[in-house]
Amino acid sequence: MWGSWKSLPRLQHQPLIFTALVLIAMYNVLDLIGRYAPLIKWLKIESRKWLTIAILSRLLFIPTFYFTAKHGDQGWMIMLTSLLGLTNGHLTVCVMTVAPRGYKFRPEQNALGNMLVLFLLGGIFSGVALDWLRLIGHSSF
Repeated sequence: MWGSWKSLPRLQHQPLIFTALVLIAMYNVLDLIGRYAPLIKWLKIESRKWLTIAILSRLLFIPTFYFTAKHGDQGWMIMLTSLLGLTNGHLTVCVMTVAPRGYKFRPEQNALGNMLVLFLLGGIFSGVALDWLRLIGHSSF
């Protein structure tokens, strides 16, 4: 019916595709872990000052990724991507839970929560749209 297993095409190991899959998987797994990390009381950042410092310090990922892409190894790239996913999940949950507490009135808290979700979805949409624009220019698309 299906033939023998010897007639199936052999999968060739392609390091670039494998590395991309590992990077995506590690980012998503550690993003999930980071989203649950604030459930541990001493890991939750509740100070707006420290949240701002932590969020702005993530800008250091830009030159670090650039340097690693130019001179680093795949292991360092996997570690950086994992750390980016972990901080992304952790800081997203901390900001979403801490930001509305600064307002006393319920309607203001609801409006701020709606704005946070709007900007989160806008960032996700713009990232996907810009990635598609990048892909459209390639001849292999």
